[in-house]
Amino acid sequence: MTGNKLVPKEPSVPSALSRPQRAAARIQFGERFSAVSEAEVTPAGLLAVGGMVGMILLGSAAVVLAAGRRSRRG
Repeated sequence: MTGNKLVPKEPSVPSALSRPQRAAARIQFGERFSAVSEAEVTPAGLLAVGGMVGMILLGSAAVVLAAGRRSRRG
């Protein structure tokens, strides 16, 4: 099937939103404890995570507000 419009062709040049960004961190407290962390995320994924965190904060604010109203009623 050469003319299949349901399956898009792969772009020859990847877009800026599909290029993964990498970060690494190392933390050490004294001689006994150290931690290493690595993350890889695309800008589109970072926007999705930001949206999810925003919705969680809005939802928790509504729960706290409703709990405050209930406690005032007695």
